[in-house]
Amino acid sequence: MNDAGKSMYRANAPWHVVAGLFTVLFATGCHHDIRFEDINYSTQDRLHDAGLVAVIDPSTLAKTVTISSWATGIANSWDARPGEMLRQVSDVELPQMFKYYRVSQAYEEPAQGNNRLTMDLSIAHYAFSDFHTTVIIQARVYRPGKALVFDRSYREEGDSQGGKMVAAGAFGMKSAVRQSSFDAYRKAFARIRADLAPLVVK
Repeated sequence: MNDAGKSMYRANAPWHVVAGLFTVLFATGCHHDIRFEDINYSTQDRLHDAGLVAVIDPSTLAKTVTISSWATGIANSWDARPGEMLRQVSDVELPQMFKYYRVSQAYEEPAQGNNRLTMDLSIAHYAFSDFHTTVIIQARVYRPGKALVFDRSYREEGDSQGGKMVAAGAFGMKSAVRQSSFDAYRKAFARIRADLAPLVVK
């Protein structure tokens, strides 16, 4: 290559680099993290003079489900945190039902309350497909002495977010996953609370 060619290559090299980086970014898209925002709502539940320890172990809290989409022609991915979502909803709903509530990462029993329960919570399944979330929460409830009361699965589907995703494309995906997941978790916890109620009524 002659000197003129070398000079032209050096002058144009930065643009080639920029173009290459743009191509890589276009192909790989963006990566997003999904959990609930600050949530605070009323369940309209009666507060019982009872104690509950909700056990959510570290592996459940660390659980990640990656959701991918090629909306708008770019490969985007979202890391949903179903274990953190579980803890977030538990921390809102259960203190409205149990006067003495706490969350723990290992089995323990409440120290206060006329009725005392320990509930082991885990995620048996979590997925987002066909514009909505499907979640299965496993709940094992114990009385003091680790006497098993029940072991039940709660499967729920969140509202479809197809309209939001079609209208907003990739940018609406994070909101769609969050909203549908929130709906699914609230439905599941409504059933969990209904099953807990007979155990804490005097």
